[in-house]
Amino acid sequence: MNMMSNDQKPLILIVDDNSQNLSVLGNMLNSNGYRLAAAQNGVQALEFAQKKLPDLILLDIMMPGIDGIEVCLQLKKPEITKHIPIIFITALSETNEKLKAFRAGGVDYVTKPFVPEEVLARINVHIELKKALRRLEEMSVTDEMTGTFNRRFAYEILAKQIQMAKEASSSFVVCYVDIDNLKDINDTFGHADGDILINTVVNSLKRVIRTSDYLFRMGGDEFLLIFPQAKLKDSDNLIERLRKQLNHQQVHGLPIDFSFGFSEFHAEDNFSPDELIKMADSNMYEAKMKKK
Repeated sequence: MNMMSNDQKPLILIVDDNSQNLSVLGNMLNSNGYRLAAAQNGVQALEFAQKKLPDLILLDIMMPGIDGIEVCLQLKKPEITKHIPIIFITALSETNEKLKAFRAGGVDYVTKPFVPEEVLARINVHIELKKALRRLEEMSVTDEMTGTFNRRFAYEILAKQIQMAKEASSSFVVCYVDIDNLKDINDTFGHADGDILINTVVNSLKRVIRTSDYLFRMGGDEFLLIFPQAKLKDSDNLIERLRKQLNHQQVHGLPIDFSFGFSEFHAEDNFSPDELIKMADSNMYEAKMKKK
C-alpha cells in the first residue's frame, strides 16, 4: 500500500475570522487527509501564503479589515502565489460578492452552512486540477525518458542567461556534449541498452554539475550544459571531472566516452541562443573528428 507522508499531503490554508467556521472546516479536512493552516484575517493570510505556498486557499469573503476579495487580488499579483487556487467561502445570499470573487481570480466557492460532501468535492477537484496542470507544465519543459530539461526549454533559459549576463556584466559557458558510443551499443545490443547508456550519462552529469547549472537533452545522444557565472578558462577542470565520472562506468564492457565543445558569452557579446548552441556544437564536432 502506497502511504503518503505528511509532507506530501496537500496543504490547505483556511482564512476566516469566525473561529467556529475554522473548527468545522478544519475537522472536515483533517479527517480527509489534508494538512491544515488557519488565518483569521487578511494580513495573516497574505503573510502565510507568501512564506508557505499552500496548495489551495479557502477564503472567506466577508472579513473585517482586508476582505477576501482584496486578499485574492493581492495574491494574484506576485508570480510566486498567483497560481494558488482560491475557493471563496460565502453565504447563500451573497450573489454579488460571488461575482466579484470570480472577477478577482477565485476558482470556485462553497456556501455556509457547509455541506461536507460538497466542500470536499470542490476542494478535491481543484487539488487534482492543480496537479494535472503541474504535470503538463513539467512535460512541456522536460525530456520524457531522462527527466532532464528539453531542447525547447534550452532556448528559453539561454535567452534569460543572456539577459542576466548583460545586466550583471558577467559571463556564462555553454557546453555541447555527444556520447561517442551510443550507436555501437544500439547496433550491437539494442535500443533498450542504448537507453541505459543515456540515463547512465545523465545521472553522472547530474552528480558533477552544480545545483545552479542546467542540463538539457537536445535529442538522441546530444546534451547541452549551461554554466552560469562561469568562464571558459575554468572548463578544463570541469570536463576532467566529467570524464572521470563517466569513464569508470561501462555498458556491456564498453567504456563510456563523449565529445564536447564550448562557447562562452560575455556581457558585451551579441550572440543569439541559437548562435551559442551552434558554436558549441561545431567545436564538439571538431573534437569528435580528431578522435577518428
